[in-house]
Amino acid sequence: MAEIILPGTYITVRDEGLITAGQVATGNIGIVGTATNGPFNEIVTLGSYSEAVEIFGKYDDWVDGTKNELTLVRALEQIYFNGGNAVYAVAIPQKINDKAPTSTDYQAGLDLLENEIINIVLLAGQDVTDAGMETALMGHINTTAGRKRERIGLIGCSNTNSADTIVSQMPTDSDRLIFVGPGITTTDKKVMTGAYTAAAVAGLLSGIQVQTSPTNKVLNVPGLVKAFNTPNLEKLVQAKVLAVEKRDGFRIVKGITTATNSAWHQVTTRRIVDYAVYGVRSACNPYIGKLNNDRVRGAMKATLDAFLTRMVNDEALIGYKLSVTATRPQEIAGEVAVTMTLQPTFSIDFIKVTMYLG
Repeated sequence: MAEIILPGTYITVRDEGLITAGQVATGNIGIVGTATNGPFNEIVTLGSYSEAVEIFGKYDDWVDGTKNELTLVRALEQIYFNGGNAVYAVAIPQKINDKAPTSTDYQAGLDLLENEIINIVLLAGQDVTDAGMETALMGHINTTAGRKRERIGLIGCSNTNSADTIVSQMPTDSDRLIFVGPGITTTDKKVMTGAYTAAAVAGLLSGIQVQTSPTNKVLNVPGLVKAFNTPNLEKLVQAKVLAVEKRDGFRIVKGITTATNSAWHQVTTRRIVDYAVYGVRSACNPYIGKLNNDRVRGAMKATLDAFLTRMVNDEALIGYKLSVTATRPQEIAGEVAVTMTLQPTFSIDFIKVTMYLG
């Protein structure tokens, strides 16, 4: 808009120069599990463990994990005791038609979470030995990645005390999946599966910055099903298991995904790149509906430069390269190609990300 100040002198104010990237969520957790009370099959946003207990009720006595014990509040206990904050929880009944819920019921809960801004997702109390649960979780992760709702999933091993058995349970090779072992014990020494260790790790991840590695971080858990020795821990880590050891407390040996591609081996790499992608979308959204010309694309690039430079200053990135371009057909269609080459902290690899915005 031009405002006349003096005859023949005009000032034009363009808001493109004022656009910045908005806040980007990094630790929102999505979880599905069984509870005493409802609301069932609805998303409930939680801010504390006490709030979870108030809404969903206390969990029942633990027997051995095969008696259809309640899962949601048990897992939330591990999440909040390890630094979790914002949680999107979906409760399902302990019995459906007088039977224990199946992977189909958990999948329905995951479907409700698809459009939420969630960074970490897991199925409460469900370990990798139930192939249907793993399939449901991986399907959800892949679906949301295609819908601009990228997230990381966690799943745990069974309640085994054998490193070889944990390795044999290794799930899908994915840069968006973390496989956790061994399981944990309750305060009265009862054995729980790695699904609850995964909940503890999810809480820890949600409470740290994306560039902070979970390696060597302490988990607040009562105990481990098995305190593995160094050779067995090496076996687990080499098999892409995020293993927990007993050493000055209970510590994560190495923060890794199940990816065999070395570029995505570190959890931090996946989280940093997701943060960058979310930030770019946040920064570019205000440009939708504006002219697609060199001037506006230049302003968009300046906005993105400011966001990525902040990531460098925060030590999430070592460096980056950025281009914002559009061919003539893309200009007409209102599309812009944003190409980023990122070098995340702790990574020797460069990650190239191309986004088409329109």
